[in-house]
Amino acid sequence: MNMTKGLFRPLHAAGLLALSALALTLSTALPTQATGPGTRYLSGDAGHEDASAAAVSVSRVFCPRGTTVQSGGYSTARWDRARDGSLRHAVLASHPVLDGAGRKGWYASASHAEVTAHVVCVPSPDGD
Repeated sequence: MNMTKGLFRPLHAAGLLALSALALTLSTALPTQATGPGTRYLSGDAGHEDASAAAVSVSRVFCPRGTTVQSGGYSTARWDRARDGSLRHAVLASHPVLDGAGRKGWYASASHAEVTAHVVCVPSPDGD
């Protein structure tokens, strides 16, 4: 019986999950040819899991005045494990937001993980 294969299966799955999350974050938040002077790369505060059974965490980040959202994404950390040892985390949302004061930014939420929202801000064409 090959015990090695069974021992590395959870590590392999965790590595693929982490690599996938990193690739998604980098593909949405790294500079592109469309960025130029005045581009800002910002991250929100890490969202900490709430006390609900779903252990939801939320993070928001907003662009400074005079800039607007070009793209955004998220990163996760501190994943929970289910009773069987498997990782159980799910990104619930990752999208641009507009708050009541007209600030533009990025919102991310996750279940059973700490989540951090990231945003790429570029100068607004109208300066607002």
